[in-house]
Amino acid sequence: DPDRLLDGDDLSPGELRKLMLAEQLVTNPNLLVLDEPTNHLDVGSIEALQEMLSGFSGALLLVTHDRQLSEAVTQIGWETIQGESLMRLLVV
Repeated sequence: DPDRLLDGDDLSPGELRKLMLAEQLVTNPNLLVLDEPTNHLDVGSIEALQEMLSGFSGALLLVTHDRQLSEAVTQIGWETIQGESLMRLLVV
């Protein structure tokens, strides 16, 4: 409901996340820094985000546990391994 979003009251975490992403994307940025952008999003919103990021022409720094998203929208990835003091470079 657009009126509810514009009112600003009682936004769900997912609605707030979508609103914040949309607000930043309309500025046509050269760089996106996203930390767990799929948190609080439903499946349809995650798919829309993945499609948008796949077509994004700027640079993207993405921190996520969503392997499907990261593999779909990135070319180079770094992975940390819990309990080990090394970082492994993954090129996808």
